[in-house]
Amino acid sequence: MKQKAEKVKIQNIIDMAVSFSAMARVFEKGSAEKIKERLNESIVDFFTLNSKEEYYEKHENFCRWFTNNIKTAEREKNNKIIETSQYASWGQAAKIIDIVLKVCIYYCNLPSVEYSSKVIPWINGAIDTPIMKDLRERFESQMTVQINTIESIDKAKYEELQKIIREDIKTSFNDKIFPVQYDDIKWRELNR
Repeated sequence: MKQKAEKVKIQNIIDMAVSFSAMARVFEKGSAEKIKERLNESIVDFFTLNSKEEYYEKHENFCRWFTNNIKTAEREKNNKIIETSQYASWGQAAKIIDIVLKVCIYYCNLPSVEYSSKVIPWINGAIDTPIMKDLRERFESQMTVQINTIESIDKAKYEELQKIIREDIKTSFNDKIFPVQYDDIKWRELNR
C-alpha cells in the first residue's frame, strides 16, 4: 500500500507540475497525457542520479524524446490558420522537465531530503518568456545566438541561456543560490 501511495503522490506532483508550466495548452490535443505518461516512466531515473553528467544525460534524453514525439497545436484566428502544427522545440521540452524536477526534487524533496540536497545544484532554471526577455535585454551583447521565443530555443540556445543564468548567479547573487532558486526569484520579480 505504501508503494502505491508513493506512486500516486508522484503522479499527482507531475500533474500539478505540468499544469503549473502552462505549456499543455500549446500542444496538440492528447499531448498532456502523453507527456505525463513519459514523465511517470522516466522520473525514477532522476531519483537515482550519481553525477551532474548523468543528470544532463537524462535531461537530454527527455528533451530529445519530447522534440521527436510532441507537436504544437495548430492555431487559428478568424477561421484562418495562423500557425501550423510542428514538433515541439527544445525550449518547450526543457521548460516542462525543468519545472517537474523543480517541483519533485526542490519543492517536495523527493525521493529524500538527503538526495535532494545533492541534486538541487544540478537542476537547471526553468525559462519562461519573461525570464528569456530579461536575459536577452541584460546580456544581449554576450549572446552568440538570437532568441525571441520559447519555440525558437534549440539545444544550443538552451545551453547558452543556462550558462548565462549561472553567470548571472555569480555576479548578481554572489554564487549563493542555485539555478532552480534563480528561476523562482526571477519569476516572482518579473511576473509582478
